[in-house]
Amino acid sequence: MKILESFAQDVIAKRQPATASIADALRDAILKGVLKGGEPLRQDAIAKQFAVSQVTVREALRILEHEGLVEVAARRGAVVYSLSPDDVAEITDLRATLEGSLIKAAMPSLNAQDFEMAQATIRQLEQTSDIDELIALNVVFHKCLYGKANRPRTTAILDRLRISLEPYLRLLWNKTGYKRQSQDDHKKILELCREKKIAEVEKFLRVHIEKTGREIEDLLKSLATNS
Repeated sequence: MKILESFAQDVIAKRQPATASIADALRDAILKGVLKGGEPLRQDAIAKQFAVSQVTVREALRILEHEGLVEVAARRGAVVYSLSPDDVAEITDLRATLEGSLIKAAMPSLNAQDFEMAQATIRQLEQTSDIDELIALNVVFHKCLYGKANRPRTTAILDRLRISLEPYLRLLWNKTGYKRQSQDDHKKILELCREKKIAEVEKFLRVHIEKTGREIEDLLKSLATNS
C-alpha cells in the first residue's frame, strides 16, 4: 500500500514495539483521511510495507477494531470502518451523557487555575488553523473542565467514542464558520463553569455536542449523495 509509505518510514525510524507502532501508523492514516471508510486493509501488503509479519499486522488491526476504526469480517478481511448517520447519532448521545456526568463530577474540584488553562486553550484555538492542532486543542479544552472527575473508565470510553468521530471532525474544522461556532460554545461552557452553574453547563454541553453530531450526520448524508 504505497499511500502508507511515509507512515511506514516514520514507524521504522522510531523503532517502537511493532504491534503498537503499526496500530499507531494505521490509526494516524485513518484519522487524517489517508485511508478512507470502506477501504480494504490487506494484511500482506501492510506487512510488506512495514517490514513485519502478517501476525503483527493482524494484532494491530485487532487494536483498531477495538477502537472502532477498523472492521474485521470473516472472508472479507479488514476494512476501514464507515460510520452511518445512525452510528453518529448513537455516539453523539453517548458523548453528551458521558461528558455531562464527567463535568458534573469535576465541577466541585475546578479552580481558577483550571479555568485559566481552559481560557488559554481557547486563545490557542483562535490563533491556529492547523487541523492537527485544532483537534488536539479541542480535546485539551474539554479535558481542562472534566479532568478532575477522577473517572478513568468513563474517560477511556469517551476517548474511544471521540476517536471514532475524528475523521469527520477534521472535515468539520475545515468548514467555513465551524471554528467560530465551536469557539463561541467553548466560551459559553467556560463561563457557566466559572459560575458553578452545574445544571446549566450540563444542558449547554449537550446542545454543543448534539450540534456537532448533527453537522457530522449532514456531512455523511452529503457524501453519500455525491458518491
